[in-house]
Amino acid sequence: MAAEKGISDRLNFTQIDINQWQPEGKYDVVIAAHSLHHFLALEHLFNAIRGCLNENGYFLNHDMIGRNGHMRWPEALEIVNMLWTELPDDYKYNHLQRRVELTYENFDCSTDGFEGIRAQNILPLLIQRLQFVLFVPFGNLIDIFVDRCFGFNFDCAKSSDIDFIDRVQRMDQEAIEAGRITPTHMYAAMKISKPSEQHLIKHLTPAFCVRKINQRLISTCSSFKVSAPH
Repeated sequence: MAAEKGISDRLNFTQIDINQWQPEGKYDVVIAAHSLHHFLALEHLFNAIRGCLNENGYFLNHDMIGRNGHMRWPEALEIVNMLWTELPDDYKYNHLQRRVELTYENFDCSTDGFEGIRAQNILPLLIQRLQFVLFVPFGNLIDIFVDRCFGFNFDCAKSSDIDFIDRVQRMDQEAIEAGRITPTHMYAAMKISKPSEQHLIKHLTPAFCVRKINQRLISTCSSFKVSAPH
């Protein structure tokens, strides 16, 4: 396709084991788009990226930073389970696994391949090696209800479904900002040297969004009220 478009002289395709990648030069920009959560040797990879960036170069990334295997941590799972009891049974069909989950299963996707194999390590390891110029964290509770497994059960033409999703999203953002749960996604731009300014959402710094070992749900689930779709 590159040859057909006349740009093959600008591209170089290399087939490698990314866990052993050694850069051959310096770069102004390195991009990893939704790929890091599939890799095992993150320490080696991040060291290589840092080493190949020019002084003013950028590492741009969009990735998953939640619990390994895209599972929910206990404090988030407690809220998801509460929301699950509000859903009609026909909204509990898992389109990916082709099964009805009357009780939500906190499925570990990393048991089949490398899906989310070290997702929870990505953000802490990057904080140790690079400086964040831009950091946009988002998502946790809402993932379950809009992703490929259960998202198809909701109808954007139904006001009750829209209301439910909107409410979950608000709960999600409020809980992340309060530090009760941590985000599962990020958009980020990083450099070697400390930037003169950071672009953040409110107080959501990379360090704030790293889950603490003893983190627990501060507010009880009973404080959340969400109307179920009908």
